[in-house]
Amino acid sequence: MKRLQGKKALVTGSSRGIGKAIALQLAMEGAEVLIHYRVNQQEAQQVADEISAFGGRSHILQADLSDADQAIKLAGDAWEKLNGIDFLVNNAGVSYKKHFLDTTQEDVDHFTNINFKGTLFLTQTVAKLMVSRQTEGSIYTVTSINAIQPGVGLSVYGATKAALETLMKGVALELAPHQIKVNTIAVGAIETDMNAAVWQDPEKLKMVNDHIPLGRLGRPQEVAVMIADLLASGSYMTGTTIKIDGGWQLQQGFVKSQSYTTS
Repeated sequence: MKRLQGKKALVTGSSRGIGKAIALQLAMEGAEVLIHYRVNQQEAQQVADEISAFGGRSHILQADLSDADQAIKLAGDAWEKLNGIDFLVNNAGVSYKKHFLDTTQEDVDHFTNINFKGTLFLTQTVAKLMVSRQTEGSIYTVTSINAIQPGVGLSVYGATKAALETLMKGVALELAPHQIKVNTIAVGAIETDMNAAVWQDPEKLKMVNDHIPLGRLGRPQEVAVMIADLLASGSYMTGTTIKIDGGWQLQQGFVKSQSYTTS
């Protein structure tokens, strides 16, 4: 049964990883999907081809979300391509480790512009259109457990994801009178190309898995199914954070802080 038949969805960062899984899952459920990519058009086209193979409908748009103007344009163009948006899934983001004492202004700008600022203005643009067209939509933003619990080398990254957590709770409150529901998904260690250096290294993978109560990395599909189920349910939930982390936060961190040394 296609539970999302007739619905329109914009999924950012959906040419690969978690975003790709979300786009495919929503399309399988019957939604018409806008696939967004930043650099690799070929990967985005491959996602579109997969959707076409099972009879789904999709479109592709490029935008660099580190540029707020491009983020705003993406929202407007996606609305026009889809003839409306029922679901916005903010998945695009950037992540890498860097010690706080090594963090530069360029690092801060990079994390802030992509993870926070671009997402903010894209969401604002979509929300304005939802309000003006009286669309009772849903907005989900993928954050991180590092938004809730800091990690070594992830201070600034986590801070930008934490900013999204606070932002989206405020947005949920302000959009509630329009029946637009806004929630976040804080993910843990999910097996994507972004962390391939971990899951392709048996020693590193064991160290991570030993820390996770479920004993393994999560899969992009597990995040995608959760979001699809929530969207299909027409949930009463808004302003909530759902953690998908295999129980990661139930345990102490596996990386111990060490004295800073210059290289």
